[in-house]
Formats: sequence, structure tokens, C-alpha cells
Amino acid sequence: MLPMDRVIALELQLLGSHGMAAHAYGPMMEMVDAGTLRPDRLVTDVIGLDAVPEALSALPSAAKGGVTVIEPHRAPTGSGW
Repeated sequence: MLPMDRVIALELQLLGSHGMAAHAYGPMMEMVDAGTLRPDRLVTDVIGLDAVPEALSALPSAAKGGVTVIEPHRAPTGSGW
């Protein structure tokens, strides 16, 4: 488990990828453009930065699949903006 307090304190950026060779990106993007692949169907949540700590805390017990998109400029939850 990552020590998130240190990640935040040191203002680290987390990046990652999952098992796809660079040469496959062109054909994959063509499939997205054609509507053959629908990556939007993988997105289960869109949250702002204020909701990230709670989402990270829920990871060990989360039984759902999908991708959570973090929008840094999204208005804080419950702000009424």
C-alpha cells in the first residue's frame, strides 16, 4: 500500500499503464473512433479532488469494477457551485 500522506506531502504524481505496447495504440484509437471500442462504458465514477481520499480509503473493500475518473477542476462535492 502506498503511504498516501507522503504522496500528498511531497506532491508526488502517480502514473501508470497496463500491458499495452505502444505500437498498438494507433489501431486501438481507430477502433475507438469507429465506435468499435467504447471506453466510456468502463467509467463508473467521476469525482473531484476533494473526493479522492474517501475513494482511496474505499479501495481495499471495494467490490465493484470500473474506472474512477478524477477531474482536478471539478467543483467540490456539496459546494453548490
